[in-house]
Amino acid sequence: MDVLKFFRHLQPNKNTYTIVTFAGGLGAQIINAAVYFSMKNDEHPVYADLSYFDASESIAAVGTAGEVSHWSWRLGVFGLFPASFDRSSHLNRRNSETLQDGLHMLELGLNALERPDIRKLFDIAPGVGDILPSGFSDSFFCMHVRRGDFVNVASHLITDSEFLGLVSKFSGLVHNAVVISDSPIAPDFRIVVSSYFRKVSFLDNIDAHAAHRIMRNARILICSNSTFSLTAAALNPNALVVVPKRWYGGKHRQMEAPIHERCSFQIMENRRG
Repeated sequence: MDVLKFFRHLQPNKNTYTIVTFAGGLGAQIINAAVYFSMKNDEHPVYADLSYFDASESIAAVGTAGEVSHWSWRLGVFGLFPASFDRSSHLNRRNSETLQDGLHMLELGLNALERPDIRKLFDIAPGVGDILPSGFSDSFFCMHVRRGDFVNVASHLITDSEFLGLVSKFSGLVHNAVVISDSPIAPDFRIVVSSYFRKVSFLDNIDAHAAHRIMRNARILICSNSTFSLTAAALNPNALVVVPKRWYGGKHRQMEAPIHERCSFQIMENRRG
């Protein structure tokens, strides 16, 4: 049976309480909040489980397999705080439906981010003139190279060569480029990207909110296989967005279904033998 058809049979029952479980960094929290408020706006009885944030933030060391960062609350920049969400102590898995990170949460979150009433919750200031160097126009190319602690737990990692293979295809469309990463960007990578654009800003030590805002203002956005990238793309309706064909490895590949459903085209590569 088609994975998405199966999960659409599991749409929340309006007569059943739903608990949306929050966890993860900025991208995951946007998905969680989008699901919560879409249900609330539809008058579905919904509560938030924010127990993830009872623990202090800790950043995982890169290269430690299986170790993942534990993030603090990231939605304050949108005016959303823990007090913005209803919580209930009498609900549990026995008397309610619990939504956790996974295919169902992702599908519901992406659907929610298509709604104007949900999108406006995540409004940002237009433009990035206060973040990027002077001389950058509003029409710029942005590539998000997800690394950092992601390499500890990723079931699939997009290589530098795969990212670089896309650069030349877009260099004639815009003159300026931004490369965002949560790990130091290699010198060779910088040289290749710089050869295709007039100005390039490499940002590998930037606040997550600033990075997300840049991606949401890009004219051309090359996404990594991360929820951080995906939510920036979903909240940037004016961009030409390129997302990876493969997001996960092994048994996790079913998670790709709601992403691929939103893609109409693929980029054909001319390989030279």
